[in-house]
Amino acid sequence: FDEVFRLPDALALFTPEEGELIARRFRTPVPAEEIGIGLDPPVAPVDEATFRADIGVGDRPYVLFLGRVDPGKGSDELIRYFAEYKRRRESDLALVIVGDPVTRPDLSDDIIMTGYVDEATKSAALANAVALMQPSYFESFSLALVEAWQHSLPALVQGHTDVLVGQARRSGGAIPYRGYPEFEVALDRLLADEDLRRALGANGKAYVEERYRWPVVLDRYEDLLARVVRRHRGVNGTQPGVADGQMPSITPRSNSASSG
Repeated sequence: FDEVFRLPDALALFTPEEGELIARRFRTPVPAEEIGIGLDPPVAPVDEATFRADIGVGDRPYVLFLGRVDPGKGSDELIRYFAEYKRRRESDLALVIVGDPVTRPDLSDDIIMTGYVDEATKSAALANAVALMQPSYFESFSLALVEAWQHSLPALVQGHTDVLVGQARRSGGAIPYRGYPEFEVALDRLLADEDLRRALGANGKAYVEERYRWPVVLDRYEDLLARVVRRHRGVNGTQPGVADGQMPSITPRSNSASSG
């Protein structure tokens, strides 16, 4: 990857954590900006009663895993953690897993796997869950997490993943956990405190609205492209080299300049 990172005239980043990784590993002295990902509005969900009947969860409260069912995404660990949580807690809480299975994990009556679903069903899964579970160890940007925040859904996220911890910290919309004890305590807290769930969900939704609407994201791209053009034309001088492996400052455009 050394040559790959020597070639670009600029870097468009999903998250600041990507920039920090590139700075440590490649010491790349080119303009870099956190761009993020543009999000379309969620598709209208199917009726809640229909959704619950179709997937077999009934009236039970549930937490949601959304994405590829793959050990690398932390799905196996989440299933183990949830099974242990249910062993230690008497409740009717279920875990609903929405996504294509790369591997077929061992399931129980408390764990429901839907496989691939359409967008309306996915919206219903997000709209009616208690919280999103994001256990992945390998993320550059968690699309499932920001989709959950579009629905004002709080989340528990893998604390061993810098990107997820960063997204949780910047948004105020999720709680990181590291290992089962923290998972148990965090899930207990979410289930017991509706005000906390609402606050986390509201923080997440506001964060997404502020940062990932398409007009905001496109403005950032335009700013970055303009910087590249100016750099090649020699306007305002060239981007200085970066000492000691530091990236150029990552300064997203102010959202007040974007009006949709």
